[in-house]
Amino acid sequence: MTKEFLETFGIVIRDQIIMKNSVEVRGLGNFKPIHLSQQQEKRADGTNVMTPPKDAIEFEAVKKG
Repeated sequence: MTKEFLETFGIVIRDQIIMKNSVEVRGLGNFKPIHLSQQQEKRADGTNVMTPPKDAIEFEAVKKG
């Protein structure tokens, strides 16, 4: 695989995830967009902090065997 192919491949996956689509790469796994809600965390000093909601990517590898 060339560097140009890998860069283009990454752009295609990114664009599909931005559009909230899952991407299956046969032999590798699935990329899926997920939304993480706002969370409350307690720090070591005892203070509570709210983390903002965010979008992330979940990857599930293909099980081989």
